[in-house]
Amino acid sequence: MQRKGFLLFIIAALCLPSWASAQNEDAEIIFQAFQEEIDRSLRDLKTDDFPAPYFINYQIRENHRIEVSASFGALVNSTGTENRTLFVDVRVGSPGFDSSTPGSHQNTVKQFIPLDNDLQSLKRALWYETDIRYKQAVMNLLRKKGRKFSGAEKYQLANFSMGKPSTTRWDPLPSLEADVSGWKDLVRKVSARFTRAPEIEKSSVRIILDRFVRYYLDSEGNRIRDGSRVYKILLEAWLKSDAGIQIHDEEVLYFSSPQHFPSEEELIDKADRLIAETLRLKNAPRMEPYVGPAIFSPEAAAVLFHEAIGHRLEGDRLRLSSDGKTFVKKIGEPILPSFISVADNPRMQLFRGEDLLGHYMYDDQAQESEEVVLIDKGVLKNFLLSRTPVAGFHQSNGHGRSDGVRFPISRMGNTIVRSEKTLNPEQLKERLIEEIKKQKKPFGLIIKKMISGETVTENGDFQVFKGKPLYLYKVYPEDGREELVRGVEFLGTPLSIIRRIVAAGDDMTLINGFCGAESGFLPVSTIAPSILLSEVELQTSQEMNLRKPILDPPSL
Repeated sequence: MQRKGFLLFIIAALCLPSWASAQNEDAEIIFQAFQEEIDRSLRDLKTDDFPAPYFINYQIRENHRIEVSASFGALVNSTGTENRTLFVDVRVGSPGFDSSTPGSHQNTVKQFIPLDNDLQSLKRALWYETDIRYKQAVMNLLRKKGRKFSGAEKYQLANFSMGKPSTTRWDPLPSLEADVSGWKDLVRKVSARFTRAPEIEKSSVRIILDRFVRYYLDSEGNRIRDGSRVYKILLEAWLKSDAGIQIHDEEVLYFSSPQHFPSEEELIDKADRLIAETLRLKNAPRMEPYVGPAIFSPEAAAVLFHEAIGHRLEGDRLRLSSDGKTFVKKIGEPILPSFISVADNPRMQLFRGEDLLGHYMYDDQAQESEEVVLIDKGVLKNFLLSRTPVAGFHQSNGHGRSDGVRFPISRMGNTIVRSEKTLNPEQLKERLIEEIKKQKKPFGLIIKKMISGETVTENGDFQVFKGKPLYLYKVYPEDGREELVRGVEFLGTPLSIIRRIVAAGDDMTLINGFCGAESGFLPVSTIAPSILLSEVELQTSQEMNLRKPILDPPSL
């Protein structure tokens, strides 16, 4: 049944030339509104002694979402929504010194952006937002001039780098056809598996399809219409331990092609394993703070590299006076072991047949994405760059990204961690045991699954990052026995912890997800192997204590 539904999905997408033609006509109306308002503003938008803008960018982001969900075998939600967001960037001054500031788009404007492609309604929305952004730009420019005159800030770098030759990109749009009826049956069947475990207090199975369409035009002549599609399947379970500790686990799948939709049997298997693992967590003992060697699984290693290194190599941060600038003066210096290299390549679409969520061809400043070697054999070589220059790097490498509402800054896309020396899982565990004995520790650790990670890069705060393991195992050196524990989180400073990597596995794995930062929540991918660290520190984590249900649940 499931495969048949998706076959119909694909056929429908291929047999609708009129749909594609209508999409093209709608796009032309949007771009006509863009062009007419850009031309008018560049010519006439000025007041008093202040000049007209030297650069304008319009971007409409369109999102269609289909979602179905069920709990304990019963449908709880089935919705379809459609919305649009508008981003307008207006720059006054010159590329060398203009009105842009890190917080220049923090003040959002609630306005109506039409879903109908009515030319005059679209132009009115553009006009209204452009007027507000122009006034903000003039005020920002005056403030910057004041800070420069007073000596409070020095502006030694240009604010805006020269863009690449203008491009026109007109991609076919991914279809939105979905077998909603089949999905309803599927979430009912998969969620019904949780009825077999009375200890599970809440459960959810959700299927979400998001289609994004981007319309971009700027005063340099860049014109882009492209789209992306993301499927998300989320299975979740909640229960309380005997001590009243809230325990939550989830299994999440991301992909962009309907051909990669898992079968009903695969999802039922994932639900059964999720139930079993959540029940095991219920009885896991709480661990005390600890310092010692640990293996990070590919999922945990992805969090480590993303938080400890990735965010600190996003170039826009290096322009902020409030940033810690961990690596700003370390170009050409070793910051990782010589067998580790790190790159970011948004152009990658697949890894071993799996979709990469961080894939894109043009960033949100209309610059073509590039593969960037950040760290080569341990040595720092480059940063992720938007059109904001950084000392020593004055050209974008196509990493200016945003959610379509916030100002684009340099962000990760597809981050790839490679090791020239690898060990298989058995050898890696043997090395862990060697480290345990060498350090005379009672046990070491294996982190097999992470809940989340976060980092702080501002210089007014502690320069640390942390992550919370969900499946954390003690490893005893006598026999290699593993014991599941919980209740701690690891933390560290970036420069110290990354130098404690002593080995890497041969199990390169793709981890898809979303990353939240100043320019919004964005899809990202990390490909990483397991790694062995000679030392990590774990501290007690905060856990929510709640009273268990007073009555037993009704039978299902």
